[in-house]
Amino acid sequence: MPSTEAVRPAGQFDLRGKTGSAGSGKSFALTLDPLRHCQGPYAQKSFRGAIFRRTYPQISSPGGLLDECRNNYEKLGAVYNHTSAQWRFPIGAKLNLSSLQFNKDLQNYQGAQLSFAGFDEISQFEQSQVMFLWGRVRSVSGISGTLRGTCNPDADSWLYRFLHWWIDPVSGYPIKERSGVIRYFKTHGEEFIWSDDPTYDEDGVLETTSATFIPATLDDNQALMQADPTYRQRLMQLSDQERDRYLHGNWLASSVTGTEWGRDLFIDVKIPYDRYPVPKHANDIVRMFAIDGSKGKHQHKGDYSSIVCIAQTPELKYIDADIKRRPPGQIVEDVFQFTNQDHHRIRSGDLIGIEALQFQEIFINLIMQYAADHPDYALSKYLRSGGIIIPVMDNLKKEMRIRRLDGPLRRREFRFLDNPDTMLLVSQLRNWDGIPGVNKHDDGPDSLDMAQQLPGHLERYYEELRKKK
Repeated sequence: MPSTEAVRPAGQFDLRGKTGSAGSGKSFALTLDPLRHCQGPYAQKSFRGAIFRRTYPQISSPGGLLDECRNNYEKLGAVYNHTSAQWRFPIGAKLNLSSLQFNKDLQNYQGAQLSFAGFDEISQFEQSQVMFLWGRVRSVSGISGTLRGTCNPDADSWLYRFLHWWIDPVSGYPIKERSGVIRYFKTHGEEFIWSDDPTYDEDGVLETTSATFIPATLDDNQALMQADPTYRQRLMQLSDQERDRYLHGNWLASSVTGTEWGRDLFIDVKIPYDRYPVPKHANDIVRMFAIDGSKGKHQHKGDYSSIVCIAQTPELKYIDADIKRRPPGQIVEDVFQFTNQDHHRIRSGDLIGIEALQFQEIFINLIMQYAADHPDYALSKYLRSGGIIIPVMDNLKKEMRIRRLDGPLRRREFRFLDNPDTMLLVSQLRNWDGIPGVNKHDDGPDSLDMAQQLPGHLERYYEELRKKK
């Protein structure tokens, strides 16, 4: 692992993302990182840090975080207090081992001042938890506040959106040339806004945080390979998907086996923004917007809600998506933002539909009210000019609906816009196995099918209106 002692901006959100994580030494590296401020020439007696695992058993179990710390810290004279779960070093520096299983546990860090926050398996934490604790990383001792995280590849986590630039969206492997490259971000809600250089507000105050990502695999941990030469052999016994994920660090691999569509169907299907088609005259391109306002049970743990746009040309279907876990109130606002973007601003002749089964029909009323309150949005103008929101009531089982994508996929008619949410849709398609069950992460493919079917749903909607007359 390269040294990070070089001068860096005031605060660094750094994911030492050991992506082939099984055996790559990520926890070992995480426990070593704060030692620069606990002993040696850069030690600070006022240093306060914490390393987090999601649950306490992950800290105290044999071979867990506590054992990893004990192997490194006791040699330096550090003493562990089991009551406070805290390591105290001879100079006075302190480092806690903390669990964060529930959001209420965040109350323990109200007003805290940490010089260092480390997250072992950061993808197991909610984005809001990580960002809350990043807000507690502040120091009056002159130490640059730092957040470090380790992770396994997980395309369904918020972390994949965060690391999107460092990951090849087609192969799923980290891009070697970008390893350790520092970029800068700021947040807007749960969105990350990136730049290649730090940015400042109108008063000259720094408004971005530096971040980087460094992948690693078992090959980077020669000590383990020498101590246990059979470890690689055991990893090779995993399923193809799990082996690709845990041994080789593939972010688009999953534990799902028997996927419906082969990987070759997803090669050379991503496009940059400048290739996304924009209408030049009437009826040359039709956009079809589908909204699945999945309610979920929790803002961060519930189902994904998805907004998908197909820009239909005579030859191809160009896809853009907004797929997130979010509370119901946010979905309506995001629909207006999504349909207002330059590359697919909704206009007369386009179609928009929303799943109207069960509770989701309430979103049509919410959208109409939002349009009345915000008349300048493109969707508001679309509705005022006579456009309608098509209520989609498709009683076909979800698995059968998604299988309707088979033809366009195999004919390679889809092109996917290169952004984190649309690449999440691609990942859901790649990993879809067609087997019913909970937590299948198939909201994106279901919405993609809905968008495809909107012309038929519109025809049926008008037919129902004629019957009622």
